[in-house]
Amino acid sequence: PAFVTYNLTDARLVTRILQKTRLVELAVERSLLSGMPLDRVSGSIASFDFLYLGELRKRGRVAPTVQVKGEAEPTAGGAVLEPVTGLHENILGFDFKSLYPSLILTFNIDPAGHVPSPGADEDLIRAPNGACFRREPGILPEILLRLFPRREAAKRSGDAVTSQAIKILMNSFYGVLATPACRFHSAPVANAITHFGQSILLWTKRHVEELGHRVLYGDTDSLFVESNATAPEYARQVGRDLVQQINRDLSKHVFASHRVASRLELEFQQLYLKLFLPAMRHGTAGARKRYAGWVEDDGRRQVAFVGMESVRSDWTDLSKEFQHGLYERVFRGEPVEDFIRAFVGSLRSGERDSLLVYHKSLRKPLSEYTETTPPHVKAARLLPTPPGRRIAYVMTQAGPQPCGFQDSPIDYEHYIEKQVEPVADALLTQLGTSFRAVMGTERQLELF
Repeated sequence: PAFVTYNLTDARLVTRILQKTRLVELAVERSLLSGMPLDRVSGSIASFDFLYLGELRKRGRVAPTVQVKGEAEPTAGGAVLEPVTGLHENILGFDFKSLYPSLILTFNIDPAGHVPSPGADEDLIRAPNGACFRREPGILPEILLRLFPRREAAKRSGDAVTSQAIKILMNSFYGVLATPACRFHSAPVANAITHFGQSILLWTKRHVEELGHRVLYGDTDSLFVESNATAPEYARQVGRDLVQQINRDLSKHVFASHRVASRLELEFQQLYLKLFLPAMRHGTAGARKRYAGWVEDDGRRQVAFVGMESVRSDWTDLSKEFQHGLYERVFRGEPVEDFIRAFVGSLRSGERDSLLVYHKSLRKPLSEYTETTPPHVKAARLLPTPPGRRIAYVMTQAGPQPCGFQDSPIDYEHYIEKQVEPVADALLTQLGTSFRAVMGTERQLELF
């Protein structure tokens, strides 16, 4: 009976997950868009072929087969700006809407329109990486011309499933062109997209600064900009005004430099009442792709993390709970010393034992871990039965031990040193103090 109940529960939960996430409807929409059967909607290359080959045939062109080449030319990534570390107030968050599809459409980037060996006097669109494209409407831009309005219509009508299906399809085009397994793979074409993206982001940064606003950070399609405002409402108005001016000036810049109409659109996405950009853990340079913000959503203020410990699976729930509580108090302007001491005290007293579990996956059989033995492997080897793929363990005074099979006391000092102190110091050092200073365990360095 218990086994039957387990199976019924498993089926019931899966059904509820599918209903809540609407994954079946999403698969159907993706199938209708790409022509793929339901079990192959994630096949980006096959979906691209379905859309592209028919259009290529209409133009009297024959598609190439997949070419087996030597070492592929590397594909460039998006531009990432050096973060200005520290705690900042009233920061504007901007994003380019569907950046890579918009670049393809704006600059007519297309495999069939790529000119590998252009003549000196040909009237072509030249990308920053040197790739050249004909001005006649390309196949890929025309496909996007049909998809963009359909997505906007779906968003206006509240059809989130169709909007997401179209977004997934459009965003797959760059990845397909950068994949050697695709018959239309072309490193120059793929790099034209990323190099245009870098160029546009850097131009936008320079122009924002010319307008008197400091750019604190940028990554691929987003910018974080000082509003120079002291009140949130004024900052929001600055964001709305700034995005309109940037879009107007960007359109003029794109036409002046390439004689094409800009399809690029910068959006004002978020006001960060407080934004914290951390330094790298063992250096002074800013940590890229990591930040925490104090945002307001429907009148409720909350902490939002990107790339920090709170959203990473290789940190314990202890570090996540501590980080959230610490940042929320700092963003509110409240003192944190008592919170830190009380948190560490409750950890040492055993009140937070349920938060101490590490979760780590085994990448290969246990017998193949010969050169090094990570903690989760040591724990897995202590299990009485063969382990699964994912290991749950805690750190004890005898080392890592699997959950449910501990025979040694918890090593609380390990958690303080490895899970609490690093999270605290990432923020406290920017405030002129440290975890050890707060705890009264800071040691003065000897001069000699």
